[in-house]
Parts: sequence; structure tokens; C-alpha cells
Amino acid sequence: MSAGRCDICERKPMYGNNVPFSQHRTRRRFVLNVQRRRIEVNGSPKNVNVCTRCLRTMSKLPKVR
Repeated sequence: MSAGRCDICERKPMYGNNVPFSQHRTRRRFVLNVQRRRIEVNGSPKNVNVCTRCLRTMSKLPKVR
């Protein structure tokens, strides 16, 4: 994995706060769900890191041959 970054949309982890009932804020990371997939890029198959949002979008689009 390349630090949770998507090779398709270039999304990367975001930072925010954990906020419990006591309102004591601590920093946290929102990490993407990145999967390793073999897809065809410019006519040749390659292994790429793809986030699940891109995987869902690719399944909706028609296949181009």
C-alpha cells in the first residue's frame, strides 16, 4: 500500500478530531479503504491501488473496448 492513497482519483487520508462527550478533542486520521486491483491502463494490465469509491464508479460505467 502506498500510505492509503488512490492511484485513480489521488485521494489521500484526511485529518480530524475525535470528540467524546467530554469535548476533549484529540487528532485522528480518516484513512481510505484502498484495495489492490489489476486493471487495464492504456491497453496494458497494471496493479494499482484503488479506493472503494472508484471501484464502485468503475462498476457503474460501461466497459470500453
